Amino acid sequence: MLRTVIPVALLVLPLAACSGSSDPSSSGSSGSSGSSGSAAAVDPEVRDGLAALYAGDHPAERDTRNGECFADALLDRVNLRDLESAGVLVDGAVAPTSPQLEPDLAEVWADAMFACMDFIDESARAQVAFTKGKVDWEQYAACLREDLDDDAVRSAVVGMLTGSWDSPDVAALTRAQADCSTEANPG
Repeated sequence: MLRTVIPVALLVLPLAACSGSSDPSSSGSSGSSGSSGSAAAVDPEVRDGLAALYAGDHPAERDTRNGECFADALLDRVNLRDLESAGVLVDGAVAPTSPQLEPDLAEVWADAMFACMDFIDESARAQVAFTKGKVDWEQYAACLREDLDDDAVRSAVVGMLTGSWDSPDVAALTRAQADCSTEANPG
């Protein structure tokens, strides 16, 4: 029986949605702390825009909380010039979709994401929602935790953020999600 599986890309789509272009000049010092100093010193519209970018179009309360946490964590790790260079900020506002990120910024972005959520828990939640409750959340999450360690998951997310969709890490995560969905769906 063929089962429908939520693609891994949908779990980070608001973050990894690519504009299709990458500015080579954006490879600056993305990992540096800089002009923002802290999330509290940043224009609230930028913080809110990053939170909304993370949370997606129709966020649940949990997504909104995670988005706010992500925005604060990212702004504590990167300066606004780096976000502008990467195309995340355009004319002082957050772009509607995140462009393909340079590796250094993708690493920082992933750190901010993982500071605010457990990817496997979020994957399980998304899989249950996508299958309208057919997938057993606990079984799916346990399967993913058995198949992938934290480094593999993080590497796959960085791969998606940089547009490396054909990387072995992204393929391993996608395969594990499909296998675990099948295993955790008793129907």
